[in-house]
Amino acid sequence: MVKVTGRYASYLLLLPGLVTSVVGVVFPLLIMVPVSFYKFKFPTVIPEFTLANYVGYIFSAQTGAVLLNTFGLSAITCSLSFLIGYAVAYTLTFKIQNAVFKTYIISLLLVPFLIDWSIRTVAWISVLGENGFINYLLVSTGIIAGPIRLLFSPISVFVIWLQTYTLFMMFPIYLAMNRIDPDYIRAAQVLRASPSRVQYEIIFKLSRPGIATGFAFVFVSTLGDYVTPSLWAGGIQTLGLSIASYAGNYLWPQAAAMSMVMLIITLVALYLLVTVGNIKKLIYER
Repeated sequence: MVKVTGRYASYLLLLPGLVTSVVGVVFPLLIMVPVSFYKFKFPTVIPEFTLANYVGYIFSAQTGAVLLNTFGLSAITCSLSFLIGYAVAYTLTFKIQNAVFKTYIISLLLVPFLIDWSIRTVAWISVLGENGFINYLLVSTGIIAGPIRLLFSPISVFVIWLQTYTLFMMFPIYLAMNRIDPDYIRAAQVLRASPSRVQYEIIFKLSRPGIATGFAFVFVSTLGDYVTPSLWAGGIQTLGLSIASYAGNYLWPQAAAMSMVMLIITLVALYLLVTVGNIKKLIYER
């Protein structure tokens, strides 16, 4: 067995992930970028440079509505998952002291991920359907006169995304909160800082790396998810659905151009999150 030593020996552990990233991410991007500038004449792609794919998409009458739907759904999901994830992370960190009970709660939160996505999703029909539990409860209590449409609408998309991605928001925040020195909080309380000021000035601000990481996870995941909107959004068009539709009809240059637009906007948003949230603190500080 060969033993590798030296200053950079530990970096060999990065090699499998690096190779996977290059093959699965970088290489497809290197193909997609030039294809987005190609011409298309059914049924073939013509390797001739053109900006028509980008110009046609950017100045399309539907582009504004599609981008608003795409980033609006993702932004609202990020905000809702933050409200839930922050509250749960705060409770686990500062309100529950019993380590065994805390581990038990975390395990229960992970249980849904042991169930297949399709089963977890279809199960919401019995809750959100016209004859589901929520409509039954609202009608039987007289709050509404008849069933309302909850399935196949943005509401069902939000519910499914929250079920799927809230943990991706909660755990980075929980990790960041666990790194807060309790002496900071005790010192602020001794100095008679109000609970709201302690919450904002110490807990929230020191949790920003975890919050930014959670927002990045949820934002990217929802932005790239076109299956859930296609099944449950009730016909709302998103950028992911547009890309899938063009690619499914073999319009590769147009699909590649739209993918590049999404990638650029996503990278800008992630850069702002990393800059504001200082995610490096969550990774490197111990």
